[in-house]
Amino acid sequence: MRLRSTGLGKTELEAKIEEVKKVDDVVIFYVRTSKPVKWKVRMAFQQQDLRDLVKAILKPKNIGYILRAFFCSEKKVPRTETF
Repeated sequence: MRLRSTGLGKTELEAKIEEVKKVDDVVIFYVRTSKPVKWKVRMAFQQQDLRDLVKAILKPKNIGYILRAFFCSEKKVPRTETF
């Protein structure tokens, strides 16, 4: 996964989700960045955030991309431009 922050300028972080856990009223994604720095990042999603995420995933233009990621080899899945 790639992450960017306005606070880091054009720096792009490489990261991987390590764990997803429900804690109280949120779902927490534990992410570890590997380049250019090694950080542990937590993202807490509340119910509205999860609804918004699922709505975005279910948009037709995104469903095709996601299905190709599951059923095609990695070389055939088009990479998005740097965001």
